[in-house]
Amino acid sequence: MNRDAKIYIAGHRGMAGGAVLRKFTALGCPNLVVRERSELDLLSQADTDAFFRREQPEVVV
Repeated sequence: MNRDAKIYIAGHRGMAGGAVLRKFTALGCPNLVVRERSELDLLSQADTDAFFRREQPEVVV
């Protein structure tokens, strides 16, 4: 994986997502994207589609 890739980490407040965020941060990945639940409702197809069109992450965790 390219360390400079734009990486979206879903669930970064949870145990698994938080661990992934900490690891990628420790590895020095500069393009990490996280969103609070209040900012992005992943259960909403329209919101999710708009987010992915706008952010265009290369990696999704």
